[in-house]
Amino acid sequence: MLYLIDKPMAEIGLRTAADDPDAHVVLIQDGVYLTPDLDAQVSAVARDVDVRGVDLPPEIEPISYDRVVELLVEREVKSFV
Repeated sequence: MLYLIDKPMAEIGLRTAADDPDAHVVLIQDGVYLTPDLDAQVSAVARDVDVRGVDLPPEIEPISYDRVVELLVEREVKSFV
């Protein structure tokens, strides 16, 4: 499942994703300020990272909006935006 996480709903979204062994978390908007401690794939929208001047830790992969759209089509989605 794909989890879209923004900062205001992060706590519940990350708790939900933590219980999913197939989770892929995408941090969007102010969610890019987060550094989730999850045993899951975590990505962040590169444009949101750049706009906010955030330095991502190496375990968080920057991805394009185009890639987010691809993931939205490929996977079931839970949005915490």
